[in-house]
Amino acid sequence: MTSSNHSSDITVPAAKLAEEQSFSILGREEFAKLAGVVIANTNDIVVITDIPTDNQEPRIVYVNEAFVRETGYLANEVLGKNPRILQGPRSDPETKGRIFAALKEWKHIREEIINYRKNGEEFWQELNIFPIANEAGWFTHWVSIQRDITERKLSEQIIIETKNRLELAARAGAVGIWDFDFFNNRLVWDDQMCILYGITQDQLTGSYADWADRLHPDDRANAELRINKALEGASEFNTQFRVVWPDGSIHFIRGLAVVKRDADNKPVRMVGTNWDITELLKARMDAEAALNVKTQFLMNMSHEIRTPMTGIIGLSALALYEPLSPVVREYLLGIESSAKLLLEIVNEILDFSKLEANKGHINTAPFSIEDLFSRVRSLFLEGAKAKGLQLNLTCDLKSNAQLIGDFFNLSLVINNLIGNAIKFTEFGSVDLSIQKLKLENSTLTLRFTIKDSGIGISPEAQEQILEPFAQADGSISRRFGGTGLGLTISNRILEMMGSKLDIQSAEGHGSTFSFDLVLVQERRN
Repeated sequence: MTSSNHSSDITVPAAKLAEEQSFSILGREEFAKLAGVVIANTNDIVVITDIPTDNQEPRIVYVNEAFVRETGYLANEVLGKNPRILQGPRSDPETKGRIFAALKEWKHIREEIINYRKNGEEFWQELNIFPIANEAGWFTHWVSIQRDITERKLSEQIIIETKNRLELAARAGAVGIWDFDFFNNRLVWDDQMCILYGITQDQLTGSYADWADRLHPDDRANAELRINKALEGASEFNTQFRVVWPDGSIHFIRGLAVVKRDADNKPVRMVGTNWDITELLKARMDAEAALNVKTQFLMNMSHEIRTPMTGIIGLSALALYEPLSPVVREYLLGIESSAKLLLEIVNEILDFSKLEANKGHINTAPFSIEDLFSRVRSLFLEGAKAKGLQLNLTCDLKSNAQLIGDFFNLSLVINNLIGNAIKFTEFGSVDLSIQKLKLENSTLTLRFTIKDSGIGISPEAQEQILEPFAQADGSISRRFGGTGLGLTISNRILEMMGSKLDIQSAEGHGSTFSFDLVLVQERRN
């Protein structure tokens, strides 16, 4: 520093300021003693350097306990040294330049900089540096109060990095972000929101109308209702609506938002996201249209196939009543069996295609357990006997108990499961049991279990057996026939009915298929 360091035209010396404004009624010596104790014991680092003449570098002439504790240097290792001892490779040159320029002009300065401890560890410091003058008004020392702000800087960096990642993710996903401040009636959109609504930032007014006035007229009432329900806490804001761009084009938007509330649970702000789902909806509609065409084709084809197949089965049955040679009878039985199998395959493919196109319907009507058992006996009792199998049907409800549910779809599921069980069981039994799990008022929960002593299913195969056209082993289709659709159809029907298929099986030890179903028990007067 230069020797021209008189302070009269630059600043009021700190020592004089304390006296002139009467911040203390203590005597100078007593005040100095107490100030020394405070400086020595404060948690902030205090470093005092002198201001030498003849272009010498300033030297550290005092450090407090906090300096030793925070930097790792002992006092005798830094006293008489230049304050630059704390600086290192990542101490910002521009920040150092601003500090030097302020010191040269005898000005107070506050800066943040990376400094280094004795062990080489970096830490962020906030520096508050000011000059001290003597009674004659000449600057004699610099005082630097230093505070460790490493945790704060790391937190700021995490916030910045998180914000940058969120912004990058939002841009990559073309997601717009908005923030509505209810207290100040202020709506803020990011740039992506403007893109989604076909406008620019300079067209925004910052009001609720920026959003509401751009909604499609037919969608505004519902969208605003969703907003109000979210504010009331009745539901979350999760909806879709159309917006009209300035050029008249219509775009579909998906909106999600959360409501921030104060201590009294009153809404104070709403923060949300928007993204354009126009192309997604178009692709879905195209896929649904294609699926409907495929389903209609399969329905038409199945009708065309089933008509002659029914004729073949009927004529084969009639021909078997005629006097026939053993060879011809065997041929006709083979034709009848093959025709029935082919008809079963056509029916399964049609059922699957209907479910895939969401054309399956739930139709409730009264029925009894005996109705269900009678259908099972009529379809499977003879086939089970032919293989030497026991077909056991049990229920812990009265057989004439009246239930209300989808009898047709329930029968379809049970028929598929029992038909599979008989097909894959060579000896032993196939059991259908119905167990009451819960009854609340008229609502009845039943567990349906179909158990067999057949070939079983490996754990690996169980993971894929509910997928379309999947079977436990490639040889099964050759040995037993079938499309592999029966379990898929059954599980999808159960999903429509609010249930799902559970499988317990082991190779060579049979299989157990079960599902829980909620039905209504009809009250009797």
